[in-house]
Amino acid sequence: MKPGEPIVPPTLEVRVSRAELLRHNRWNAGYFEDRFRQNEKKLKRLHSVPLGKFIPEKLPDGSKGITYGQVGARKLTPRGSVRYLQVINIRDTGIDFAIKPDRVAEGSHNDPARSRVNAEDILFTNNAFRGTDTLIGRCIVIPRDYGKLNISQHIDRIRVVGINPFYVCCFLKSRFGSLQVRRVMHGVDAMTISFIRVRAIVIPPLMVVLQSEIERQYRDMSRCHDRAMAIKDQLLDQSRIQPGQYGGAINELANENASYKRAMAEAQERLKHLISELEALLEGEQKRIRPYPG
Repeated sequence: MKPGEPIVPPTLEVRVSRAELLRHNRWNAGYFEDRFRQNEKKLKRLHSVPLGKFIPEKLPDGSKGITYGQVGARKLTPRGSVRYLQVINIRDTGIDFAIKPDRVAEGSHNDPARSRVNAEDILFTNNAFRGTDTLIGRCIVIPRDYGKLNISQHIDRIRVVGINPFYVCCFLKSRFGSLQVRRVMHGVDAMTISFIRVRAIVIPPLMVVLQSEIERQYRDMSRCHDRAMAIKDQLLDQSRIQPGQYGGAINELANENASYKRAMAEAQERLKHLISELEALLEGEQKRIRPYPG
């Protein structure tokens, strides 16, 4: 660019048929980027179905298939018996309680029964703020009972029937799922994904044996994550430091601990392997989910 020349912002040009435009009823060019359209075609070839097919309005125990946490004023109680999760607590490999160890009083406004979290629930972050858009769509499965646990309004608690929740979570982490989440964020004012949009995400059917292998490997990964978190919690208790607004202080301390670093690195590598194996399977490059080479 020569001095004095006007700065022309980059533009995105896409060619969309009228039928495709009307079918999606979206008017933002980014929505029709080639990566999103190619992903849509691949998922169609895999005979994918809406995730909502597996999320009932209500389960036999009366709980909702999908809900979010407490709305309104937040009153934290340091000695409360219910752990309170916010978006920052949801990491790629699981829950990090130490980064923001908040608690609320049992049965309080901040502890609605409808959003209590159980083992094998899916937690899905439904909101992000300016500059933190990578947080939206972050997903984990609760692998075991962590005691009394509730969530903020920016996290969806999802229960599925007829499909393995560990497969659902790993699919949402894969590029096949994450591209769908990124796509619906184009052309919206608020970085929020609604229940309708979550239910509309499509997922391919997968043999039960493959879903079970995904669960097995995810649980193995979770045990590594939990070992790392146990060390981090211990460091937080022993040091008596404040974790920091975004967990900076406790993260710095934990990253100096060799045992924590080993366990965390293994959890991350196991998750990376599992997602890569699922993507290769869905691409048709292989017929099975290979075990972690460790």
